[in-house]
Amino acid sequence: MKDMNRRKFFGQLLQLSGALAVMPVLLRSTVAQAEESRGSKAKAGGAALTMVDPKDPVAAAVKYVEDAKKAADSKGNKCSTCGFYAKKEVRNGKEVGTCTIFQGKLVYANGFCNSWNKKQA
Repeated sequence: MKDMNRRKFFGQLLQLSGALAVMPVLLRSTVAQAEESRGSKAKAGGAALTMVDPKDPVAAAVKYVEDAKKAADSKGNKCSTCGFYAKKEVRNGKEVGTCTIFQGKLVYANGFCNSWNKKQA
């Protein structure tokens, strides 16, 4: 009977050591996948964003223009004074930023669209 317990013990020990040997490989793989996923998101976020094309269907729907002075509806309003706008950088000497309406694209600070919403202080 003692032989059976000893065999069972060593069998379980062998299974446990096998699992412990495989565990770092599995953890490394999982961590690598998580880092890769995070890296691809960071690259997507860090990549140069493109400017909104006024001919884009969404831009056309909200009547986006790159210069608010060219929009009769603007009444002196522009993207930089809109609640949906967040300054991002300067390109070609002009301020540009993100807009929640145009996900993943940039708009000119002096642009305008019919979705303009007064920025809250």
